[in-house]
Amino acid sequence: MAVNRNGKNTPTGKIGNVVVRNVNGQTVTSAIGIRTKPFTEPELNNQDRLKLINQLHKPVKEFMKVGFHLLTIGTTLNYQNIAVRINNPGALNLDGAYPEIDYSKPVFSKGNMPAVEKVDIQATAEGLEFKWDPNWKPRGTKDSDRVMLLAYCPEKGTAYFILDGYRRSNGTDTLEIMHYSEKVILHTYVAFIAADRKSISTSVYIGEILY
Repeated sequence: MAVNRNGKNTPTGKIGNVVVRNVNGQTVTSAIGIRTKPFTEPELNNQDRLKLINQLHKPVKEFMKVGFHLLTIGTTLNYQNIAVRINNPGALNLDGAYPEIDYSKPVFSKGNMPAVEKVDIQATAEGLEFKWDPNWKPRGTKDSDRVMLLAYCPEKGTAYFILDGYRRSNGTDTLEIMHYSEKVILHTYVAFIAADRKSISTSVYIGEILY
């Protein structure tokens, strides 16, 4: 892979066996090769892990774009690169014969801002009501920080989220959830982001709830 930091006018696309693309204002080129030898067992295992990670990330791409944006600044990485680096194998249980997603482990945003000390969740007619202590104000937080809420439903392969919720000082916000004909398990996460988008917390797993 090659990087050109002055390639503002460089065309992008596929040229022969070379792919040219723009990443964060930098031109990145990579060659496409043809593999002739079989994959090794470690490579096959990594492919299995990547399939699970891609499956995990698919419903929450928009959340991760915000959650990992600050880490992409000044690099040739995008939010997907960072998400894979963090969650493979960080979000996986590798103790069994086959890798599995452990929904208590994924990280969907990452930063230095303190998130929240404790969150209570209650199912309501509208969805999930999240409550936290608005008086918990460690260094690096502000009343104007906005809450980011996420509920992940593996059974349906979908997720519900808010990227710009109520202020930290509000102490509560509700995430609207679709009503299914049968009960489903939702895995819940919370993060906070500064009003000016220059600081963010690492997402925190709150727990699962039957809805």
